[in-house]
Formats: sequence, C-alpha cells, structure tokens
Amino acid sequence: IDEANEVEFTTIAEIAKEKGMKLGIISSVSLNHATPASFYSRVPSRWRYYEIAKQMVESGFDFFGGGGIKYPTGRRGLQTDILELAKQEGYKVIQSKEEFLSLGKENNGEKVIALNEKITSDIAMPYRIDVSEDDLSLADFVDKSIELLENDKGFFMMVEGGKIDWAAHDNDAATLIKEVEDFDQSVMRAFQFYQQHPEETLIV
Repeated sequence: IDEANEVEFTTIAEIAKEKGMKLGIISSVSLNHATPASFYSRVPSRWRYYEIAKQMVESGFDFFGGGGIKYPTGRRGLQTDILELAKQEGYKVIQSKEEFLSLGKENNGEKVIALNEKITSDIAMPYRIDVSEDDLSLADFVDKSIELLENDKGFFMMVEGGKIDWAAHDNDAATLIKEVEDFDQSVMRAFQFYQQHPEETLIV
C-alpha cells in the first residue's frame, strides 16, 4: 500500500500465485515482521502486527516457516488467537521439531505454518550461536519448504535471515558472523535445487 494509504499494489508473490505457483515465506524473525509481511499484507504501518498476521492466514500461501507470530492475540491480548484463525483457514500448524521433521510429500498440497520449537522473547528463532547443531536452522526450513512446494507449476519462496540485521544493530560481530553463515547455508540449499533444475530456477 502506498504512503498515503490509498493505493494497493500487487506483490510479486501474489503474481506468482495467480500463475498457479505455490508460495513459501520463511524468516528467522516473526512471520508478521516487516519483510515477510511485505509479500502478503497491505497495511499503512509495519507495527500493526495483528492485522498483518490476519492477512497472513487469509493469504492462502502454502507454507510459512521460521519464527513465531508477534502479538498473536493483539497488543492487549483480546483478539482471537491467530493460530486458531489459521486452523480455521485450513492451515496445519506445526510447533515442534518432531512434527516438523514428520512433514513430507504426503503433506504436499496442504497449507502449513511451521513455527520453530524454540522461540525467543522477541518472537524469533534463537541466534545460531546460542543453539546446538541438533536444533532446526533456517536451512532446514528451506529444505522442508522445497520438499512441500515442489510441483509441476513451480513455486516462489522468500527467505529472510532477519537476525543478521539484529546482530548488526547490537554491534555483535561473532553473532553476526554465525547468522551470515546460517543464511549462506540456506542459499546453498536453494542452489542445490537450482543445480537439479538449472533451466527453470531463478535465485535472487
């Protein structure tokens, strides 16, 4: 939506959806944060988290994964829980590593919201420097998204390593490096898919 809150624009993800492609949105921060929101929502302010989250579950996109939902019942906690609304919209809601790993080809065609099992107080995935190799990474969400979205008509996937920015704001060089490495692994998973489908894959 434009700065005057008057003109609505069509997102690149929505254009892909109109062409019959499947849609995946992945972020290491909350799924209704600014960057993921820009692909499915129309609000005049990035701070309208509950409104953004409602538009997320109404989007019909096929896969959302990574961090949690910021203010899932509104800032005062009085609204219907977003995850309940998601279930009403036909989404399978995943909140554990075990459930996440069990997702497979049989779930292809099912809309999924997969939240990381470990969510920090800022409603994001933990910094990679703070977890073990056994914990899910951003790259794991990319892998699973590709598995669930791959189809004959193609798919569009947006992946954000959102905590790179956060670590930079904190002037935390060690954490920043780990976040960049984590995102690099995510890009590598996408590149491996490209190597299998070089004539029909674009990575930006």
